[in-house]
Amino acid sequence: MEGNTSCCTEENTAPRGARASHGWAASLGSLALIAAVGALAYGNGFDGVFLFDDHTDIDGNPAIRSLDSLWKVVSEQGQSGVSGRPVVALSYAYNYAWCGLETWGWHAVNLAIHIVAAWFLFAALRRALSMAPFAERCAARAQFVALAAAAIWVAHPLTTGSVMYLGQRVESLMGLFFLATLYFALRAFAAPASRVWPALAALSCALGTGCKEVIFGAPLLVLLYDALYVSGNAKAAWRAHRALHAGLFATWPLLAAWVLLAQGRSESVGFGYSEVGVWEYLTTQAWAVAHYARLSLWPDPLIFDYGVQPIVDPARWLAPGVLVLAALAWTVWGLVRRRGAAFLGAVWFVVLAPSSSVLPIVTELVVEHRAYLPSAAVVAGVVLAAAALLERFVAAPRARLLAGVVLTLAVGAAAVLTTRARNRDYASEIGMWRDVLDKLPTNARAQASYGNDLVSAGREPEAGPHYAEAVRLHPQNGYWRANLGTWLMNNGKLEEAVAELERSREILPEYGMTLQNLGEAYSRRGESDKALELWQRALENGAPQPGALAARVSPLLFGRKRDAEALAACRAAVRSAPNDPLALATLARALLQTGDAKLRDPVEAGGLALRAAMLKRGTDAELFELQADALVQHGRNGEAAGALRNAEAVWRAQSRIDRAEAAARRATALLAAANSSAPGNPAR
Repeated sequence: MEGNTSCCTEENTAPRGARASHGWAASLGSLALIAAVGALAYGNGFDGVFLFDDHTDIDGNPAIRSLDSLWKVVSEQGQSGVSGRPVVALSYAYNYAWCGLETWGWHAVNLAIHIVAAWFLFAALRRALSMAPFAERCAARAQFVALAAAAIWVAHPLTTGSVMYLGQRVESLMGLFFLATLYFALRAFAAPASRVWPALAALSCALGTGCKEVIFGAPLLVLLYDALYVSGNAKAAWRAHRALHAGLFATWPLLAAWVLLAQGRSESVGFGYSEVGVWEYLTTQAWAVAHYARLSLWPDPLIFDYGVQPIVDPARWLAPGVLVLAALAWTVWGLVRRRGAAFLGAVWFVVLAPSSSVLPIVTELVVEHRAYLPSAAVVAGVVLAAAALLERFVAAPRARLLAGVVLTLAVGAAAVLTTRARNRDYASEIGMWRDVLDKLPTNARAQASYGNDLVSAGREPEAGPHYAEAVRLHPQNGYWRANLGTWLMNNGKLEEAVAELERSREILPEYGMTLQNLGEAYSRRGESDKALELWQRALENGAPQPGALAARVSPLLFGRKRDAEALAACRAAVRSAPNDPLALATLARALLQTGDAKLRDPVEAGGLALRAAMLKRGTDAELFELQADALVQHGRNGEAAGALRNAEAVWRAQSRIDRAEAAARRATALLAAANSSAPGNPAR
């Protein structure tokens, strides 16, 4: 793709009419082939599971469960990875409406996004090579070079991190809109009088701002391409294509607005860990950027998670850092000389720049999905270089074409097979973390996560050593100390558990899990006052099981005549889990049981009980009985009898005849009482 170094030596001498008639068929065939390669590469991955951040972003994200309010889908994302990324959030909501949490549907959408992104890569490359200043030397091979690059990239194993890891739709969808922006801009350059192509470019870029902040670089790259290869300089580019560039740069304020909306991700974006400062982040990125380049060329080993420890040893980052600076210097030199290949280098650095420098994500110091779009630039560069070498050393056109086809098939087949093998690692969460530990045993986060999955799989005894190793590798992480302390407590090692959980509390004084489990450890040691105090604090700070904890804490506080505190604990549980039937029912009981008439509220209790019953879909008879108790206290015996009839029906459906008959007797008595007290009743 160089302006003065050929990527092919033959001129395009075919008649214009023949080229036009052949173009549509060739294009459609190419798009079909790219889609087929993508489907073949990822066809065995539809049984992949939700992993890691997917539990926050997708299957544990209440904001995507309803399409009743699209604004709520966008604005109520909390700490999820799609906070401030409305296009992705909406895609999740519609995906959920279509297939629920059936992962095949999520994989199907992710694969479709990836294939369409590859289509835009093909279209952009072909058009760039067919336009000045590259057309004279490269137009004859533009179709094949673009097809080879897109077909290899769509199956590239490095893209699995953005296709199979479902929550990384943020990366692949941004990549799609980024490539679409470049393609529509190229169309606008070829048709300067058109208003359609600049509008489509601006729309693509605007949609990209709702996916990931990396789209920031698209307007810069379009202006750079225009200035170097189309108009001659930046001033002429702006004058010639003002509408295009104005529309693209107008997306920056929109991006800024989404970034401001993304305050929910404030815990992961920025220098949030004390051991990761500016210098530590840059040294880590010096290694990471070189690592992404190597994986783009030789994708092995692929690692799902690299942990949170920065790379500070000069023996690890210095040499890669020098290579990165050399590549950057070559890119700048090539751009000054207007070399086409240097633009691919610009794509690499501009796309990586936000997350590798100015907008650090300290919870993901090194992640392979960041190389999703940059790897396309590497693949395109390698294909162009291979085409140039073939044209230099293979004189016969047919032999050159055959050699190109064979090379493309060989590399494409290797990519497909490797990607299909990698897909199998996404089949289970525990298997993926095992794979990470096999490749990177010093990853503390992987040790802790694997321990969590062992517990979930019923293999709790095996989890302890992994929790201990996570703490050894990263002793200042309070979350992993909480995991270890909880494991120690559950395995009867109370003294060690208390010590570990107290260390966790020192690091994370308001972490609900630590407070709840430390309280449990003290309770098991017989120190009930300490336990109660810690449990109350846990409820105020997001205890992991707020309903169950409130049900345990409130009777203890009532027993100590601390009714106001009991109600406060129950209300904290409801604030933490407003859709937890147990939390709602516990608060309802507390409102009925308190001995303080000023605190008692049967009206609120009845509403809470009814809401809890609805959340349980009318399958919990005790909630109907609780509602009846509230209605009785409120003097509404007739309505209470109706609630008891509901309870009776549920008890009978569950073959609990004794409970059903008891509910029926009580309902009959309440109805009789209601009738006897009704106005105009002779019995009064």
